Amino acid sequence: MLRLKHLLLGATVVLGAAGCAHQPTLPDNATSCPSPRPAMCTMDYRPVVGYFASGTKAGEYSNACNACSQRSVNYTVPANKL
Repeated sequence: MLRLKHLLLGATVVLGAAGCAHQPTLPDNATSCPSPRPAMCTMDYRPVVGYFASGTKAGEYSNACNACSQRSVNYTVPANKL
């Protein structure tokens, strides 16, 4: 029984580390989009630039919520910090 627990713990650690290895490196001032994606957003104006996972610019949005409501956007950067 103890051996089974050690095997399961080891498998969990390996799989957890593998999941972290696929996380993209974001710029210092970037914010990842949440999961699940927002279904509704406020109309406040805090401009951001949205980016695809590849780092390519997706476009400019009025706020991070509006940007992240687009499934293709992976992260945002405040427009005034570019």
